[in-house]
Amino acid sequence: MRHEVVPSTFTHRHCPSIGCEMTQLADVLKAIGPNASIVFAAWIFMGFLQQRYDSAIDRYRGAVGDYRSGDHDAARTDNLRDQVVAYRRRCRLMGLALLTGLFAAILLIASLMFGALDVIVPRVSAIAWAGTAAALVGFGLVIAAALIVVRESRLVTRELDNELRDIPDLAEGTGHRAGGAPR
Repeated sequence: MRHEVVPSTFTHRHCPSIGCEMTQLADVLKAIGPNASIVFAAWIFMGFLQQRYDSAIDRYRGAVGDYRSGDHDAARTDNLRDQVVAYRRRCRLMGLALLTGLFAAILLIASLMFGALDVIVPRVSAIAWAGTAAALVGFGLVIAAALIVVRESRLVTRELDNELRDIPDLAEGTGHRAGGAPR
């Protein structure tokens, strides 16, 4: 039995009885191409998360090094101790945001792959469901990572205010008492 090759599709020789159609690469690319921008956006977001994580790590290491030097009066030592704890919390949050963003990117890429499979093997509901689930969970994880960054940015604001606690002249301008907590 001979199968006629249509310009955009052909019947696979191993499964003529069920009529498997193999779509050309162009059709697959048409299906996933416009959605590839989502993956690019996810990787740009990953770059943003990585920069914030690297910044948090650098600040943490700097604060730990400054604390270890021990060349500070009591107020500065207390302030540095609080900063080290805050930077460590910030590092943990950004590490969590980074991992969440990576899982989101993986799922968004997987959703594109399921989209390609849906073109190659049409009318298989499991592929459509898996692709939809991967996309929805991926987008949900992007939102979760962004919310973690919001939480981390609140820590940054607090760190900026606390940075001046051991400088009496500047502490008053931020609503802090020198060496104390916010008013």
